[in-house]
Amino acid sequence: MNTSEIISIIITFVGVASFAIVFTILYNSYTKSQISEIKSGKNDIVLIDEVIYEGQEKIIQRRRITRIIKNIIFTIAMIIIIPLFAFSIINKITNSNIILGNHSLMAVASGSMSEKHADNDYLFTNNLDNQFAKYDIIVLEKVKQGDLKLYDVIAYKNDKGTNIIHRIVRINSDGTFVTKGDASGSGKEDAYNPSYDDIIGRYTSKKIGGIGIIIQFFQSYAGFITIVSLVYCLFIIDYLTNKITKAQEERTKKLSEVIDYNKDINSEALKAEYIEKLYYKGFIYYFDENGFLKKEEDLQNNLDNKIIKEIENKESKEITKEVIIIDTEEDKKQDEK
Repeated sequence: MNTSEIISIIITFVGVASFAIVFTILYNSYTKSQISEIKSGKNDIVLIDEVIYEGQEKIIQRRRITRIIKNIIFTIAMIIIIPLFAFSIINKITNSNIILGNHSLMAVASGSMSEKHADNDYLFTNNLDNQFAKYDIIVLEKVKQGDLKLYDVIAYKNDKGTNIIHRIVRINSDGTFVTKGDASGSGKEDAYNPSYDDIIGRYTSKKIGGIGIIIQFFQSYAGFITIVSLVYCLFIIDYLTNKITKAQEERTKKLSEVIDYNKDINSEALKAEYIEKLYYKGFIYYFDENGFLKKEEDLQNNLDNKIIKEIENKESKEITKEVIIIDTEEDKKQDEK
């Protein structure tokens, strides 16, 4: 690893780490703000609406579809990212050669086999059309000594330890091979002539197009740091979002107990037709014996920490009222803790 690569890694690490830190601070601040608003009752109208509407079939169906879509997207992302990341790490450890029985997979790092050069007549006369592009993943097979023949595409390790995937264009008398990329012109054979011991495998003409660029990114230090940072950010989002959800559930539970319009109506009242109204934060909610009716603005009252429950018997016109305090001083002290 040279100096420029080390500097590049350091800059990448500092940049990604700085982003993760700033993201954590901002999202944590957002979480605290949301929880504070939930506990203070600023979002009560939204939560009350959810409590009232969540039993309606359309709302349930919409939420179910949304949840299914989110799960599908997340699952597809995981199915794609996790295998590719695992493949990249294994590929890095095994020096770009993942062995699967008698076959192996290799990511193509150059475009030297991506097209037929006009100088290479043998490609056209022998109909050799098994080219592959840079960033493809190709499938190699093991070969026995003596099985290789002219114009086979082989992957081998040269004298510098670099993986080369080129076509055999000549076989020397000593058993070594002269290789060349299909996209290279005349006189550009490879300087190193591999022997059988240098060969990793023979190309089977099977390939997976394009994903090699993702593999190579994951294999790079910048890619690895980025993936680790992404996983960290997803963990932070999940952790802090759960805090917000918990605060919403606790607040919703408190509001649900208050707006449960059936629990305070005695059995005699249930036999009669009635209208119940809830007055809270500038809105009036209407219920009858069958459930929720409507919601409208309350232009006269704007109650902040209490709900007025008004029940009217349609037959007798008798009206009963109850004032319920949502947040007592004890509740506020508990929330502050």
